[in-house]
Amino acid sequence: MSKTILRAGTLAFAAIAVLALSASAFEWPVDAGKIRYGFGSFRSGFLRGTEFGATEGFVRAADDGELTFVATGSSLPGGYPIPGGALMVVSHASDMMTIYEGLQRGSSSSYLKNVRAGDILGRTITATNGRGVSFYAFDARKRRFINPLILMPRISDDKPPAIRSAALSLEGQETVLGQTQPVRQGLYYLLLDAFDTSPAGAAGAPFELRVLLDGSERGRVVYDAAWADGGQSLLFGATGLVEDSFQTIDGRMRFGPFNLSSGRVILTVIASDYAGNKREQTYSVSVQ
Repeated sequence: MSKTILRAGTLAFAAIAVLALSASAFEWPVDAGKIRYGFGSFRSGFLRGTEFGATEGFVRAADDGELTFVATGSSLPGGYPIPGGALMVVSHASDMMTIYEGLQRGSSSSYLKNVRAGDILGRTITATNGRGVSFYAFDARKRRFINPLILMPRISDDKPPAIRSAALSLEGQETVLGQTQPVRQGLYYLLLDAFDTSPAGAAGAPFELRVLLDGSERGRVVYDAAWADGGQSLLFGATGLVEDSFQTIDGRMRFGPFNLSSGRVILTVIASDYAGNKREQTYSVSVQ
């Protein structure tokens, strides 16, 4: 990742702050304590919203808006399947759209035209394999999904993310960091398994990841946005990384490549959540 990309991160954070202030009235559609997987969690791919676990009750509008789309069948008009229940879309004055997936079919308030914050949109479904309602925030102007954590009331959290493993990959061969095994010189990718525990106790995505080599920042991503462009799925507002180049098929995060020369390299990984809790892990790597 270039220095230009890293400088752009400052602008991205400013944009996030403005967006968060403009949408400060938004509320969680169901109990935030039931959040199972957050934005960016690996759910056979990069999750573009928030997935709730089992919860009983009503799904409510996150803010004032206009009900612009309702689908109560098992698929959209184009044939795209709707897993587990009805789908509703509410358009808001802030150019944001909120999407509610997994309502009980037959319970959705499709007769509504305009809704107020807190209005009942329908009932929650019975969770399947622990999965209940899913919620998405979409910036209609920029045409990208936004991490709902940026828009919603903060969730109490005093636990830092975890860094489960880190490995260097060269030509398909992996070396797990934290061991005494040296590596040969070459162009390496760093594969990370890092997570933040959700309110429901599942291993979800952190909010920010940073990678430093000998104290110099060489990679940084903020889990703020995801969108499609030119037939590709892109992630993170400041970097626009192609999803397949960042997230491996087993859900790990890929950084690099980094050119490691002979000597000792100090590699530091910092994982942060949206509440500001941080976990830092440092590895000393012998390069021969």
